Amino acid sequence: MLLIKSSKTLVLLSLLISLSAALSAWSITDTYFGNKITNLDARSYAMGGAGVFNDQRPFGISVNPANLTLMKKQIGIQGAAFVIRNEDNRSLPLYNSFDNYIDDAVYASNINSYDDYASAGFSALSFGDLRIGLGAYFKPLLSFDGNYVEEIRNNRNTDNDVYPEKIAQNMIENSGVLNQSAGVLSFGFGLGEIADINLGVDYAKLNGSSTMLKTIRWSQWAANVTGPNILPAYTQTVETDLNGSQLKVGTGIRVNNRFGFAVTQTFMATLDRTGFNRIQREAYRNTLAIDTTVVIGEDYILPSEIRVGFLYQPRNIMRTWFNFDVEFVKWSDISSHYDDVVNFYAGVEHHVENRLPLRLGFQAQHNYFYNEEADGSIIVKKVLSPMITAGSSFPLTKSLTIDLGFGYSWREYEALDMFKDTYYNDKLYTGNSTYVLWPNQYIVLRDRGWENPDKVKENNVSFNSSITFTW
Repeated sequence: MLLIKSSKTLVLLSLLISLSAALSAWSITDTYFGNKITNLDARSYAMGGAGVFNDQRPFGISVNPANLTLMKKQIGIQGAAFVIRNEDNRSLPLYNSFDNYIDDAVYASNINSYDDYASAGFSALSFGDLRIGLGAYFKPLLSFDGNYVEEIRNNRNTDNDVYPEKIAQNMIENSGVLNQSAGVLSFGFGLGEIADINLGVDYAKLNGSSTMLKTIRWSQWAANVTGPNILPAYTQTVETDLNGSQLKVGTGIRVNNRFGFAVTQTFMATLDRTGFNRIQREAYRNTLAIDTTVVIGEDYILPSEIRVGFLYQPRNIMRTWFNFDVEFVKWSDISSHYDDVVNFYAGVEHHVENRLPLRLGFQAQHNYFYNEEADGSIIVKKVLSPMITAGSSFPLTKSLTIDLGFGYSWREYEALDMFKDTYYNDKLYTGNSTYVLWPNQYIVLRDRGWENPDKVKENNVSFNSSITFTW
């Protein structure tokens, strides 16, 4: 019997590892601000990310340092794996010959996947009504990963099932992460047989790097039609390093067996962002090649956050937890052009026959996208990203537990075309009065601005697994 249980455990662990390897993307639009990874505790993730009051899992200390002594354990260790699959569909408005809007035509669709990993641990001791704990965790705070591929094809007639020729291929390859390495100190004070108050502080070192590679490469067909060395290739490389620190304080109050309350504040952090932005374009006709490098040296600001959370355990035959968090993010710390936002996280855990936990959750987060115009001006757009979550867990031993969390999020917004259409005007490079690459000589290639932007629809399927040991 013991051998059978061990075999099942190995199979489940192998499945988790294989899932992480197979589903190893993020939004390509979030190149500057990145994609924030808030909570890597799979239990809290399955409950909508709510976890300011968390007395169940060690990773609760990464959200609220006071959760360390809130947990009635001497030792806790947790490892987590986070995987996300991103689908990005970009469309442009389609008009008829009378300039009447018909529909949005999808011109690029990308599906990619990424993975991240984290760990946390703590130790706590009790001295009567006083409880003291120390902990540490390592996790990604921002992910800059993203991939994008777009094929440029001409307007050859397709009535006879003839596929248009491929003129060029555009690519964006982003990679990088901002890691958070933190130490946590917490104190707990007993206020009675059940009630207690806990105070904690978290100091984190933030460091990481990001790389963006943006390229335009002409197809072999285009090179054959126009002639060798006529069409110029384009490359943009941006490499940056981020370094800084961040402070967080929190409190957690257990009122009784049914109700808990917690508050945490993350202070604004100013990081050093250094690196370079290099643009290269080959020479063509009477135009010289471009190879310019701009040095980057600026402040990168992470806005302050205040998060309030509630826990309610109703008097019920089956064990049930309700968690609800409200988060205030002061984006105006970056600039007065940003609006402060409020995010919501809610979840429930219900134990079926006091054995199998079923978890459901919902969250609504606001994010900002950062766009730099050709004239140097900056445009930011606020986007709402809802997400629904679910999950469960199962014990391997009395002290060892595996949690699983799943999420589905979506958002829709407008964005600028990432590659300008005028770049594919071959008349600029050949000097001819007519197109060589475009059969229809009546088209006019021009860049689209905010008066005619792309419509972007994204959806993300995410998977979070964690293994916890407590004693």
